[in-house]
Amino acid sequence: MIVISVTNCPARLRGDLSKWLMEINTGVYVGQMNARVRDALWERICEHIDIGQATMIYTTNNEQHMKYQVHNTDWKPVDFDGIWLMKHPDLPQNNIKETDTVRTVSRAPGILKGNRKKEKNQFANADYVIIDLETTGLNPEKDQIIEIGAIKVIHGQMVEEYHAIVMTDRKLPDQIVKMTGITDGLIEKEGIPFPKAMEGLKEFVGEMSILIYNASFDCAFLENECEKNEIAMLDSYVVDALPFVKRKFKGLKNYKLESVGHSLDIKDMRVHRALDDCHLLFEIISKLNEKLELAENKA
Repeated sequence: MIVISVTNCPARLRGDLSKWLMEINTGVYVGQMNARVRDALWERICEHIDIGQATMIYTTNNEQHMKYQVHNTDWKPVDFDGIWLMKHPDLPQNNIKETDTVRTVSRAPGILKGNRKKEKNQFANADYVIIDLETTGLNPEKDQIIEIGAIKVIHGQMVEEYHAIVMTDRKLPDQIVKMTGITDGLIEKEGIPFPKAMEGLKEFVGEMSILIYNASFDCAFLENECEKNEIAMLDSYVVDALPFVKRKFKGLKNYKLESVGHSLDIKDMRVHRALDDCHLLFEIISKLNEKLELAENKA
């Protein structure tokens, strides 16, 4: 399902919208279409609406089962710890505070959302899969996934890895090549189509829960790529490790994965490759559990 609301819309653009959607009220269009047509129609709206405003809501496979896009509006989508809300123009941004709970970004119930009393052992002996992505940029609507890494953790021990270089339809930005070491040549040599990479990831994850650092970022990319390729998203419970780290290791200037690793004195860190970041997150989680257990013993 897709709903598009427009104001001050040129007559020609209204005609284009009517070709694909049903106008159920003035400026309100409803219908069904695949992701490619939806993205092309939204691009046309943004290009031709001039001073008009547009808002689009469509169903997707996340916790809310929907996603928003806006153009020329004062109402803006805001990522509230993995949940998307609409920011009212009269509401200051600093009124939205970060939650201190571990949020889910999936429909399925899970095993990693431990209660407060058992929080210190939340990851110590759990079974889960850590996932990390490398991308061509920061915008999930425009950029693409170029690498997927995952490690399987059983009873608190790493037991297996999954890795895929993902094909793209564009030249990699220089800053991405410099940061990751992934080159156009590597993608040409080892890259596989995203549907094949996703199929391998689904098989690797199975029914296990997933741990991601800053999950809203990675899940947004996975959801968009799945929609574009018209394939199903992972149907697993996802835990965001970022709020857990912030809550248990306070006072850092920033909470980039590398910064947290340095603060915990983790040696020989390698970052900005999917598997390396998965391993670093596992080390961070292990260190934090050690710190929590030591603190409890001293108490």
